[in-house]
Amino acid sequence: MTITFALNRTCAPHLALADFIALAQTVGVHAVEIRNDIEGQEFANGMPAAELKLRLEDAGLKLASVNALQRFNDWNAERATEARALITYAAALGAPGVVLCPAHQPGDDQHPDTHARLCEGLRALQPIFADAGVKGYVEPLGMRHSSMNRQAQAVAALDEIGAWADFQICYDTFQHFRASDDALFPNRIGLVHISGIARPDLGPSELTEPDRGFVFLGDRVGNIARLRAMVDAGYKGYVSMEPFSPETQQDPKLAERLRASLDYLKGAARLS
Repeated sequence: MTITFALNRTCAPHLALADFIALAQTVGVHAVEIRNDIEGQEFANGMPAAELKLRLEDAGLKLASVNALQRFNDWNAERATEARALITYAAALGAPGVVLCPAHQPGDDQHPDTHARLCEGLRALQPIFADAGVKGYVEPLGMRHSSMNRQAQAVAALDEIGAWADFQICYDTFQHFRASDDALFPNRIGLVHISGIARPDLGPSELTEPDRGFVFLGDRVGNIARLRAMVDAGYKGYVSMEPFSPETQQDPKLAERLRASLDYLKGAARLS
């Protein structure tokens, strides 16, 4: 197998760290993504990076990323301070990268200088990532009001500032589907997020984060074909399950359903 499956903390944000680690071990993955936006857990509760790193290492788990620096293309002094703290924490964990999310509130998509703002944020972040030895995973978001919803936007900005040594694309299959983005840059991708959509009643642009569950037969996002295409293109990085559906997260048979989804992905995409 040429990829490594991981669990994003959104698989079970309510679980204590020890229980999340146990979940990862139970379903047979070898990496996790830690988040900074889950109240009362890990990063957000002030757990020292050294302690978190030790607990993951003791469990035989690697870090796929720390997720995420929000509004990276709305650069200011506050964002700079936040970025330095998050990237320093990621480096202390031994994480390969930090996910970067664009501004996506009402009005954020109305700036006439969208490209310049992307370049500004990335240019300011580049020396911070370079000094820390950590990558920035730039993630296009497909929701309404997103200031960067297509991979080509990220690629154009990174091409302009010549920053590929310190950045890669985070390819979220749901965001790509939601934005109806038909461009893909497999040689620029350093992290893949997957989640499945089962509900049939909404168009791609109408779907929201709580619609994202595990991937099974009937998934509208087309994760199997997307994953196979990435592998065929030579991708060998992390593929992280990232559901946001409260029903999925609170499923009393969470481990069983998650393992079944991973087994389905491996079999259908011919990864095992």
